[in-house]
Amino acid sequence: MAEQCDGANYRILLVDDEPEIREMIFDFLTDLEGYTVCSAKNGMEALELLEKRTFDLVLSDINMPGIKGFELLKRVREMYPTVKRVLITAYNVEEYLELAMKHDIGNIFVKTTPFNFNELSTLLRNLLLGDIFGIKRYFSEGTPVRKFTISRSTKLDQDAKTIVEVINDEKRQKRIELVLIELLTNAIFYGARNEAPDCKDRWDHSFELTEDTAVVVKVASDQEKYIISVKDKGGRLKKKDVLYWLNRQIALDDTGIPLGLLDSHGRGLFIARRYIDRLVINIDKQKQTEVVMINYYNSTYNGHKPLYINEI
Repeated sequence: MAEQCDGANYRILLVDDEPEIREMIFDFLTDLEGYTVCSAKNGMEALELLEKRTFDLVLSDINMPGIKGFELLKRVREMYPTVKRVLITAYNVEEYLELAMKHDIGNIFVKTTPFNFNELSTLLRNLLLGDIFGIKRYFSEGTPVRKFTISRSTKLDQDAKTIVEVINDEKRQKRIELVLIELLTNAIFYGARNEAPDCKDRWDHSFELTEDTAVVVKVASDQEKYIISVKDKGGRLKKKDVLYWLNRQIALDDTGIPLGLLDSHGRGLFIARRYIDRLVINIDKQKQTEVVMINYYNSTYNGHKPLYINEI
């Protein structure tokens, strides 16, 4: 069995049956400070390494001969419950949502051409440190961040328009406003006020959230991308529910109609995932929820979208 290890501190096990991809990611991770990286070319080798060594995170391809990625990470969860788990694929993540829901997988990284090394580095760092909130981590030090506080639901259209005007993306401005209105509505009524989703016609709009409960929006940009985050202090969203709602919008019934076509809840996140290049959902249960929207100014990383749902 071929084994490669290098580095120090956090221990990562990389599993991929494609030698070129495995070596490329291995070389990148070993060049980063603070990691010990071991690699395996299939699930069986990975399980043998897990018996011999202690790891903090397993990064595994989905489609491999023998033990598939989901099966491998299922065994990792059962045998080593403290180990973080990330899947990696070159295919459409939507095809795996049911399996992600079944095996409690929140992070599926997508291989792009060119390969988005910065995105992988940020993902792994956030998971290993348990430090998932905030948008400064996506930018170089000193990048200015604009902050908006949303305390009322009566003028969300205008609030969304004002926030989006901070960024320079006229082509997608209307779509971003639509997504932002959906996310602000969710943050206010579900996160801050804990309203029932099936009683929207009876929601009370004559309120003003306090400073401690108001929704906070932050915006920042650089030459490559811009990011908008929406944070509430309820922390009521759950990873399993996000996966369930996303899957219902693409899973079909016997007549070919999406199961969630008439759902009164869950469509906001599906719309956000559809219209945003990268959607990141961070959950600190009963404390805070943050939805991060990342859009690139050009089409460098177009293609299949990853899945990022972090719950602590």
